[in-house]
Amino acid sequence: MLAMEMMNLKPSFARKLSQDGFSPMHLAFRNGHTKLLLRLLKTDKDLVRVKGREGMTPFHCAATTGNSNLLFHFLEACPECIEDVTVRDETALHLALKNDHLEAFNLLTGWLQSNRRRGANELEKKVINWRDDDGNTVLHIAAIKEQHQALKMLLHVGKCLDVTAKNSDGLTSREIIEKVERRGLNMSDATTTKIKHIKKGTHWHKRRLTMLVRARNGLSGDMINATLVVATLVITAVYQSSLSPPRGVWQGDNNSIPTTNSNTLQMLDDNYNKSRFKHLLGEETRKTGTTVMNPDMYYGFWLYNLIAYGLPVLLTVFLLSNVPRLLLVPLYYLSVSYFYSMTIISPSSFWVDVNYILANVIAAIPYALLFGVIRLWMSPNYKEFRQLHRLLRSGNLVIIMFIFNYVIDFFV
Repeated sequence: MLAMEMMNLKPSFARKLSQDGFSPMHLAFRNGHTKLLLRLLKTDKDLVRVKGREGMTPFHCAATTGNSNLLFHFLEACPECIEDVTVRDETALHLALKNDHLEAFNLLTGWLQSNRRRGANELEKKVINWRDDDGNTVLHIAAIKEQHQALKMLLHVGKCLDVTAKNSDGLTSREIIEKVERRGLNMSDATTTKIKHIKKGTHWHKRRLTMLVRARNGLSGDMINATLVVATLVITAVYQSSLSPPRGVWQGDNNSIPTTNSNTLQMLDDNYNKSRFKHLLGEETRKTGTTVMNPDMYYGFWLYNLIAYGLPVLLTVFLLSNVPRLLLVPLYYLSVSYFYSMTIISPSSFWVDVNYILANVIAAIPYALLFGVIRLWMSPNYKEFRQLHRLLRSGNLVIIMFIFNYVIDFFV
């Protein structure tokens, strides 16, 4: 309490170093006063970046001792602290590896990979490939110390990792592994192969998702607004084509011979390849309200319309994934309505079935997600999943994808 009172009265005291080169936060860490440490952090997040003896910050101290809990709190409060280095040009990742704290190293690397703030790609590439005063990156250190788990974790980084980097001895990580093998220290050949083929790392789908979200977060507000305007215009135009298809629709009532309301009917003969694809696409029903197009011509119209409608819808959902989900509900029901409209104008029973099935599948998605949420809540692993999500801060988009995959796995 006395320390906090002094902090309130004289905030500059929190940044002053003792004769031994320690700030109040350093001393709180060394003496195990975690509560005081977190209160100081809450008061001023930049205190975690105060450099003490040998350029060590409290964040570096946590990495050196492998305190994953404090590392998480420090990163949440002050993400910039991961860029700080010691007088020997060591990052927190270097310190964690050199002291054999693989759990802390995995946390730091995982945070870099899941970070979706603006400039996250550049930050990840900078920190992962940072060299200490011996020219060693974390990949070099993992190879020297035969830390297979750390090497495997680094393989997930993908293209951000510079596998050709050489240390002060002129050795790459692959050459270090080969050197260790020649000494008979039993470094597996599989590890060397993985380094040569680094892009084949696992969890590629999570990396792609993170890259997409980073790209979205890197867009300016004006760019997002302009993209949404164009997407809205495309969606509107395509939806209109489901109400007024090319060549029009058959007119009349169910008791009369249908006629067309289109003057372009004679441009293409209705008997043109009439039997073509008939066994696949069905025969024209020529019912009132259905399109005048032949079923085989309707195939191209349907396919390209689906692509032209689906892409801007997905783009809109992606760009608006940070806004309240309620705003996306009208777009969802518009999509359901689109497929029901395509069902109504379908020229044959085959296309009626295709569009009707798609419309009902899309309409059933909320119920499937609800079912998945209920099963997830009842699952004994739900609490563990929530803790993992809180740790990684993966965002609502990943939760939705997790539930969706859960439902798919259940039915499959």
